[in-house]
Amino acid sequence: MDSTYAGAYGHVKALYLDLLKRDEIDRIKESKKDEFISTLSSTSYKNEIDLFYNEFKEPDIVDIAVNTHFIKNCDNVIKLLPTVGKSIIRGYLSKIDIQNIKLILAAKLVGKDLDFTENMLIVNRGFPVGFSSSLINKEAYANIISQKDIVEVINYLTRYPYGKVLLPFSVSAELSKDVSGMSMSLDIEYYEDLLKSFKFYSGNEGPVLRFFQELIDLRNIMTVIKEIELKKPSASLLIKGGSLSIDRLSEMTKMNITDFIKNLPYDLEEAYQIYKEDGLIANFEVELKRQIHDKYLPIFRANSLSIASALSFIISSEIERDIIRLNWFKKYYGLEKKVLDIGYGI
Repeated sequence: MDSTYAGAYGHVKALYLDLLKRDEIDRIKESKKDEFISTLSSTSYKNEIDLFYNEFKEPDIVDIAVNTHFIKNCDNVIKLLPTVGKSIIRGYLSKIDIQNIKLILAAKLVGKDLDFTENMLIVNRGFPVGFSSSLINKEAYANIISQKDIVEVINYLTRYPYGKVLLPFSVSAELSKDVSGMSMSLDIEYYEDLLKSFKFYSGNEGPVLRFFQELIDLRNIMTVIKEIELKKPSASLLIKGGSLSIDRLSEMTKMNITDFIKNLPYDLEEAYQIYKEDGLIANFEVELKRQIHDKYLPIFRANSLSIASALSFIISSEIERDIIRLNWFKKYYGLEKKVLDIGYGI
């Protein structure tokens, strides 16, 4: 037994007690709109609801409370891990910062007002569009969005790893009013760094590496689906490092969506049936993510002396956050459109 991870895993296992049980998830999903917040407050989210109840109104309070709870879970895990474990978890979570940076850059280019308050990136007078992370703190985000233009944002970000990726675009992006090149470069950097952060430490971390490779597959599959749907070339947008061949995926862009999904190592039939009804491709991504999680989470949880145990807690917290947010969004806005369930098999 590796004592470095043995102690950390014991503490991580205790953190699982803070995750919602299946019956709690069911109660949240079954609650009516006017019961939703009180139902959520009867769970481990009570502290966050109480903290923000008098400061924020519906619908924002749920987003803010749930995200704050998620960030707390991430922080609790990172504190427990040895250095080699911290780098992997931070690498995985950096996707939050990258998404927020993309939003900030896009908003600056079109002159949208931004604010950052209590772990939420806010645009257009109160609409929450992004989360804080465990990497760039709230004060830093406030400084980033206070920069007057995209060039100043990029210059500020040079103190973070993301800055080196963006710096070459600081002039061209401002002139072209296009952030697509920066967005692509940030994505490539994310997945490359994610793979670089991976190290064999105990010798049993193979499933973590394969999980990261399938995340790249997911991203590439969605890129091909978007090309088929939007008729925009995507070959140059595919990212290396996944388990599916980029050359093969490039060839498959000539297929229609029906044939494409039939040639993938995933069952996307349910998502395809919904797509035929509404023409939206988002459910493909939800289903791909769910199948990848269903495949790896049981393996991670059983692998107690590995970084996998900590990663499984982070992913489980992430799934829980998304389930609550999706159900609140549907109830608050009265949406009846069919949406695939995000996780927990329910």
